[in-house]
Amino acid sequence: MTAARALLVFVALGGCTPPATRGEPVRVAPPPPPTPTAPRDPALASFRDNLEHAKSDAERAGWVVREVVEIPDRHAALVIYDPSPAKAPAYKLARVDAVGAGAYQVVSSESGIVDVMKTRAGSLLWDLRGDGSRSVVIHLTPCGANCGVAKPLVLELDGNAFKTAAVAPECPTCLRDDDKDGVPELELRLASLTIAPCSRASCGPSSALLVEVRGVERWNGARYAKDLAVLAPLYAERRTAAQKDAATVKRTGNRSRICPLNALSVAARLYVYSRLTGESRGDALVRADEVMRGWDTKACSTEYDLLAPPKRWEELKKELEALSLPTLEAK
Repeated sequence: MTAARALLVFVALGGCTPPATRGEPVRVAPPPPPTPTAPRDPALASFRDNLEHAKSDAERAGWVVREVVEIPDRHAALVIYDPSPAKAPAYKLARVDAVGAGAYQVVSSESGIVDVMKTRAGSLLWDLRGDGSRSVVIHLTPCGANCGVAKPLVLELDGNAFKTAAVAPECPTCLRDDDKDGVPELELRLASLTIAPCSRASCGPSSALLVEVRGVERWNGARYAKDLAVLAPLYAERRTAAQKDAATVKRTGNRSRICPLNALSVAARLYVYSRLTGESRGDALVRADEVMRGWDTKACSTEYDLLAPPKRWEELKKELEALSLPTLEAK
């Protein structure tokens, strides 16, 4: 055998390479299961469709979206619009649409200024009845800033749908719970006495020099009521506070030069809260008279830009006596 042929045989036989060992069978891992996808939320899809529908309708009517305020944990939102450039010169209002899920419907309103109100905790949702109900409160001011008194609009959320509240408190944002029973009391103007009409610059948006007495109302299961027996302790506390203020007013000196706005406020509060807690009209008027002794409303003409002579105490007292006040229910 020649050397070349011997080399070929050597290579063919594998030379000195050790024999191959039998490998273990290769195991291929199965593919991971597909990641589950969240089921389609029909309410969310409906809300998104309704939102785009509402914006399109508004844009065709000459409005431009300023802001979309979505309600947390609900498929609902408030859309605030400004007039388009073409609409704006002759149209100084803003617009708000309340949009939810379900059948397409929009609760819409227009006003000079639109403000979406929040609770003290920063929530957009208000429980005005103390029963877990949820509402949004929108302030609608008829003209520009410092140019009018805002009117509240209360919209209730029924699931994910808005509806205008059938009944609403006078001041839904004036909410407190003084007796800590979970049902809020809502402040309101219970009575007022107008001393004289007054310039807006001097007396503000009310355009009147006046005093007011604050009362409360709360939900009774069917309406916001002002005559509930449970309110009596709250008014008793306010009467006590008014009595303390009356003692301070009576010690005031130099009364002829001071507009008796504070004294009138104290006299009115003392009269109203005394009547609400069971005192007779005559006795309550005596208390108010004692507070006003020595005061004269003529001094108000020098302190405020009045548009008519101020009413004197005797005239205001007759208005006080003629007030229609709620009669609290017996316990």
